[in-house]
Amino acid sequence: EENVQTEEIQLASLINQLQNTNPLFNIEVLQWAAEADDSLARNKILTDDEIFRTVTAEADDDDDVTPVNPIKISHYEAGAALSTSLQWAEEQNFEADEIMLLRRLRDRAF
Repeated sequence: EENVQTEEIQLASLINQLQNTNPLFNIEVLQWAAEADDSLARNKILTDDEIFRTVTAEADDDDDVTPVNPIKISHYEAGAALSTSLQWAEEQNFEADEIMLLRRLRDRAF
């Protein structure tokens, strides 16, 4: 029982130390809570049906998006880029297997 009381006293002391380490903390928490309340008051709470209608309306809007045509890269452009990459890799002393991979890719482009 004496050990329990000692532990309770130590715990109470620790709690007091933690509570008093930052006196601004309580003020900051209260300010945050007030701002959160203001934010909730400004925002409309939606019902499940309203959320569903909003989401499905947004999904319908996606149908109007015009697909982007990707730019075709020619074999010559790919080969030139890979040649530059290969030269850079050799200058940086890359591993032989990495350099060989770049060479194979470059050769496939030409």
